[in-house]
Amino acid sequence: MKLRASAPKVNGVGTHREVTSAQTYARITPHLLRAGITRVADITGLDRIGIPVYNAISPRSNDIISVYNGKGLTAIDAKTSAAMEGIERFSAWLPRRPDAIATYDELVAEGRSVMHPGEYVFELAPYYADDLPISWTLGYDLLNEEEVFVPQDGACYSPKFHEAPCYKITTTNGLASGNTIEEAICHALCEVIERDAITISEVLSSQLCQVLEKGLSAVPAQSREVTGFLRELNPHVAVSSLPERAQSLIAKIHAAGLEMRVIQLNSDLGIPSFMAATAEDMGPTVSQGHGGFGTHPDAEVAIIRAITECAQGRVVDIQAMREDISLPGSDVPKHMYHVRRSSTFDKGAWIWKPMGKVLDAADLVTYQHDDLMDDIRLMLDRLRRAGIKRAIVVDFSPPRIPVSVVRMIVPGLESWAVDHCKLGDRATAAWKRAVQDIAARHRTLATTSAR
Repeated sequence: MKLRASAPKVNGVGTHREVTSAQTYARITPHLLRAGITRVADITGLDRIGIPVYNAISPRSNDIISVYNGKGLTAIDAKTSAAMEGIERFSAWLPRRPDAIATYDELVAEGRSVMHPGEYVFELAPYYADDLPISWTLGYDLLNEEEVFVPQDGACYSPKFHEAPCYKITTTNGLASGNTIEEAICHALCEVIERDAITISEVLSSQLCQVLEKGLSAVPAQSREVTGFLRELNPHVAVSSLPERAQSLIAKIHAAGLEMRVIQLNSDLGIPSFMAATAEDMGPTVSQGHGGFGTHPDAEVAIIRAITECAQGRVVDIQAMREDISLPGSDVPKHMYHVRRSSTFDKGAWIWKPMGKVLDAADLVTYQHDDLMDDIRLMLDRLRRAGIKRAIVVDFSPPRIPVSVVRMIVPGLESWAVDHCKLGDRATAAWKRAVQDIAARHRTLATTSAR
């Protein structure tokens, strides 16, 4: 796979795509039925906010859902987003012939470049073994510039895999579409980096903080003086300081009588990542709080994605058409927790209550490029610096539909906050560093108190 040296954006900023949303939608409209999409519907009016949200309906989808969603600054952005998500899922579950059926040991013995199934962030099935023949598909490692075999079960998105899967779950993490392969890769990289940032933020500011403040049998409860910095790792951004396009969205939120929080998710990768959150009691069968996330080299784009995704979450919850959404308290598998409605919302948590300094948007780190390849190179460079060894692209571009679809597999990046499958080395290392920092703070407080 050879990427172009340059992939100019349509206007340098804005959509951060190679053509406008209107051009994309005009291209794909004749092919929607080919991808099983029978209708693209405007559902913006189901909520009072007015940020555009659309559905793409695929009644005979081979997915666990048949309703896909899209959001954006404008109606055509949201409409295109929904249709592209439907095509994206269609492409990932199309039947795919394996490039090899072999054991891991056999591929290694043949001198092939191969990703061990255990390198991925999913839990392995209990029966998997390195001498068990499984299906493999070829991907391309962008960091090492070579083809590499990856487990087909980890690359494809198929709830009904053709053989006993080597992983316990399947998700859409890292699946993305675009007008070109470069555009799809850029969006896929943003998604896997976003999930990593969400996970590490949740692990430290929520999970570790709760453990230390409540205490365990072997760990006495710690004071807020000791644990407070964990809540400050992900500072809030003053919504009044946001750029103009983001401000236009916040104005709609406020006009609807709602508050919104925008939180920076800090990560050692340094790619701007944010969460946007709202809270409202809309009844016992609807979530009390909704959140959205966004990651992109351009901080403004990341913030806009987070805000529009939060608005989308509200509308989709109200519409209640997605088959994977469940009621509060429902007994669902762990990897479906992210679509289970929440019956409570803690307004004292770091997500809602600002901890420490509130940031001004003008002070946020941002990387504004007029070429998609500059965005891709930046993200790959940050992965290398963090010790990531592979960034593998699997091409799922569908036949006779003028779009590109890829799965981005980056062994080492985390996704537990979304799939609740397992924590990897990055989250474990972040936890250990935080505990060591807390121990040092505890000693400092003890020394100060003794004086």
